[in-house]
Amino acid sequence: MNKAVKQSKPTQLVDVLIIGAGPSGLSTCIKLKQQGIKNVVILDMANRIGGTWALNDYPGLFCDVPSEMYSLGFAPNPNWSRTYAPQAEIRQYLEDVAHKFNIVPHIQLNTEVTEARWDKALNRWMITTRDGKTYSAKIFVPATGFIGEAKMPSFQGQDQFKGTMFHSGKWNHEYDLTGKRVAVIGSGASAIQFLPAIQPKVGHLYSFQRTPSWVLPKPDFAVPNIVKTIFKKAPLLEKAIRESALWSLEPSLPVFMNVKIMEKLQALGKLNINLSIKDPEMRKAVTPKHTLGCKRPMFSNNWYDALVKPNVSVLFQGLSHITENGVVGEDGKEIAVDAIIFGTGYAVAEPAIYKIIKGTNGRSLSEVWQRQPRAYMGVSIHGFPNMFMMLGPNSQNTVGSVMWTAEQQSVYISKTIKLMQERRLDRIEVKEAIQKQFNASIDKRLAKMPVRADICKSYYLDDAGRNHIIWPEFGFVIKHKLHHVNLKDYIIESKVIKVSA
Repeated sequence: MNKAVKQSKPTQLVDVLIIGAGPSGLSTCIKLKQQGIKNVVILDMANRIGGTWALNDYPGLFCDVPSEMYSLGFAPNPNWSRTYAPQAEIRQYLEDVAHKFNIVPHIQLNTEVTEARWDKALNRWMITTRDGKTYSAKIFVPATGFIGEAKMPSFQGQDQFKGTMFHSGKWNHEYDLTGKRVAVIGSGASAIQFLPAIQPKVGHLYSFQRTPSWVLPKPDFAVPNIVKTIFKKAPLLEKAIRESALWSLEPSLPVFMNVKIMEKLQALGKLNINLSIKDPEMRKAVTPKHTLGCKRPMFSNNWYDALVKPNVSVLFQGLSHITENGVVGEDGKEIAVDAIIFGTGYAVAEPAIYKIIKGTNGRSLSEVWQRQPRAYMGVSIHGFPNMFMMLGPNSQNTVGSVMWTAEQQSVYISKTIKLMQERRLDRIEVKEAIQKQFNASIDKRLAKMPVRADICKSYYLDDAGRNHIIWPEFGFVIKHKLHHVNLKDYIIESKVIKVSA
């Protein structure tokens, strides 16, 4: 992202510039349009609409949130084929939403942003793209999410490997795995999906698992055609079922905040293990030592089944290094393989985009946060005026989904921008004290949850050991806060005079 770019094209003036054509970016554009704000541009580096669902397409990729909950409330989908939707359906759903609300003309694909810089003289964001185009935006909305940029590890000897090597987030569909010897590195949310999917076709699979995670049974089944027909004819019924499902899960917040209860719920994970694995030693080895909930809870009905297949060897250790012909585990033994697939997750702690967004003092998000991100309600960040981040720090609740969060945040952002226009505000920046107060209040609740450094190592935790993902409040509380904009939380400035609201 740091390569030089051409700067020969004229600057385009826009009211709002959004990066990302996934659930967050689409939802924000739709809500802005409903507020009468139409001079909006969405830039996305992918070649199709869908965000992370366009970038990720590895075998076996399904959503791990029920389909009805993994949709936008204002755009229900009666056509889900399963209770947990596959990647292709989710990507198609998002593209259908873009067409339904007529925002496709706002979207520019195959466009990578290389810099977003605040211009304090103009009170505007200056955005530059890889192809040399520049934009001047009154409002800037990074909506790239936190699961999209594949985290490719680096091992000694990696460059010398003669076989094929790739990350699950950048799946090599041209490489035929049939009959091949394959090493899979990692046992997280991606690996538990693609490993069972490729296991039947590979010659032999070596699964490296340094830290097993809790994998719970997944209530997944095909949606009967009669249900689809009813939902098509009665969309309000589908919406009511979705809302009821969200409300029914509200009591889970106090459960997540009680370590003792979470430890008891581990029985579900042990049951899932025992149903597939008969060997006592194997059962013991795949049983996590951390409390359920510290790492991202995972759901699968075929993960453990795949691990006990004759053509699968499970190695409960990390990878030491890579040779020309294979991999070497921490035990020092070399295993000859034809391919290495990394299921090592995503750059959640510090995506590359953090390095290219530069605020009031010219420092990037990466420099300001130092791998310890903080924001106000997951949206506003002190030092970055006229910017609203989608799915920012501590924006996820324990009940809904990314779709739900994106919808609520898009309401907040669109209302705030509308207020700015109505009151002729030129600049808006969350007060530092307000941001600190918000984080101090949620930190007290976060301390009660099992997501802590003393319990496990988790991508939920930043470099200070703080949970930077979860907003530990009830969904209805979060929704209320994001549907009501309080300008007193911000330093606001008109074109004439600066005031502290």
